[in-house]
Amino acid sequence: MSSFFKRRAVKLAVAALVILSLALPAGAMEKVTGNSVIVPAGNITGPLFAAGSYIVVDADVDGDVFAAGQDITINGDIKGDLLAAARTVRINGRVSGNLRCAVSDLDLSNEIGKSLTAVAAQVRLHENSEVQDDALVFAGAALFSGKVGRQALGAGGDFRINGPIGGSVHFWGVDNLTVGQAASINGDLNYSSPNEADILPGAQITGLTKWEQVQGAEQKIRPEGINWFAQLLWFIAGVVAWGAFILIFPRLWSGFSEKILHSPGPALGWGALALIAAPLASLLLLITVIGIPLSLTLIIAYLLTLYAAKIIVGDAIGRFLAARFGWEGRLHGIWTFMIGFAALILLGMIPVAGFFISLIVAAVALGAVILAVVRSRSDTVTSQ
Repeated sequence: MSSFFKRRAVKLAVAALVILSLALPAGAMEKVTGNSVIVPAGNITGPLFAAGSYIVVDADVDGDVFAAGQDITINGDIKGDLLAAARTVRINGRVSGNLRCAVSDLDLSNEIGKSLTAVAAQVRLHENSEVQDDALVFAGAALFSGKVGRQALGAGGDFRINGPIGGSVHFWGVDNLTVGQAASINGDLNYSSPNEADILPGAQITGLTKWEQVQGAEQKIRPEGINWFAQLLWFIAGVVAWGAFILIFPRLWSGFSEKILHSPGPALGWGALALIAAPLASLLLLITVIGIPLSLTLIIAYLLTLYAAKIIVGDAIGRFLAARFGWEGRLHGIWTFMIGFAALILLGMIPVAGFFISLIVAAVALGAVILAVVRSRSDTVTSQ
């Protein structure tokens, strides 16, 4: 995976999620949450919001569906848009509207009535799949075996086209491109890559083929390697921040870890939704003069939580290790926190996977903050 994709994936993911969140309805949602969520077969009226570790939607939904969790499977038909944030998303039913998702793995085996927008590690459009309009994909690896009605667009690592494309193909930056024997492109093929595309015999391209050769970025970054000094400074800053939070907000801070350890699915689900919805909410509040102070407060809280995400989750990992190995009372909490925090920093350095690990950590931290604050407010109301 080239650094070209890694640098742009973060920017594109954030921009895409902010834009996609404009589809959130103003009305009430039907909400289904839990560790394992199963929406049984039948007909329900949407919009439907589902959050949990494992989500299966067997029902036909008349409206939009918003799903956030670890593994999501859609078996029913959706008469609207699908917005998903998860580790794995499998689409076996028909989506009559748009599919917008930020995932690790996307498997599409049915029809999308409008457009597809995906930010993922892997995207697979299987032979029986169809995207009636445009397919916009930013991925480490992408397979286009199904039908795309109009244009195929995107950037990433290894891309393969082995199905019909109704319009032109525009890939702004890919490491490798293969056009298979079953591919047919009813338009131009435009791509930027350090390597010339492998166009197999039998592939059909009705328009022009334009290759913009770009220098591979891997050779530029390898001599520099990892900036261990910067990582050490970040580690020290995180330990100092952890100590300050423990001293100033001990109960609230322990509440974050409690939610992560006892409700990991809901924390991930609500956090993934917050990653998408918080920028939109801030933007909408800025439109009204009276909402500007609240918007600025929300933006600050959002950015601070993202900054402290690894610190929050690292604290939860440290508490888990202390309980699991009997370190409580024997080791100070700062040592167990340092183990968890250092592990997250090292995992975040892994090429490609580190980006998605950091994304999951951010979602879990946001969700934990939301759940802890909600519980704190409900306890206050109850005590009154």
